[in-house]
Amino acid sequence: MEEDYKKQIRGFINFIVPISEKDWSEFSWRLHYKEYAKNDILLRAGETENFMYFMVSGISRIFQMKNGIEYTLRFNFPVSVFNSYASFISRKPSLINVQAVTDLRAFRMSYADMESLYDAAPSADRIGRKMLELLYLQRELKELEMNSKTAEDYYCELIKVNKNLTEEIPQKYLASYLGITPESLSRIKRKISDRLNIPENK
Repeated sequence: MEEDYKKQIRGFINFIVPISEKDWSEFSWRLHYKEYAKNDILLRAGETENFMYFMVSGISRIFQMKNGIEYTLRFNFPVSVFNSYASFISRKPSLINVQAVTDLRAFRMSYADMESLYDAAPSADRIGRKMLELLYLQRELKELEMNSKTAEDYYCELIKVNKNLTEEIPQKYLASYLGITPESLSRIKRKISDRLNIPENK
């Protein structure tokens, strides 16, 4: 099973940057398989991020606490890479939390292994740079879309791309991500449920 999952990761990496058999061998042995239960915290704000995660199953979220309130910044769906990247590269305490929204399967690579990979695999530096670009592109696009689209528009786009997985996300997390109240999200879901045949989650 792990080898099948690694094939998914290799496909993801190849999509970013074509990787040779030699470089993949160096990359592959540094990947360590982990399973997390729903609601597990992978990283707490104040801790330094020591891992890069390559998710093959489940959903994770990035969130921040302000005045005792959780603000969901991003969801991650398979196959994708995620972590507190600012903390990972700066080696400073993270300002964000990383949580498993559902049961989650992922490979993780330590900071030390990532650094050694740069020396061992010629394409690793380019892969790391491209992953960083993807992470920041996702962040910028979300910020731009949230300023130019309604919460309803953004919710519709989210469920069109990740319909089945989106249904597994608790409503309070979705509402926080969209910047609206759970009650407002309920109204949006009722409005579009018949049109898109999306069942309401509580």
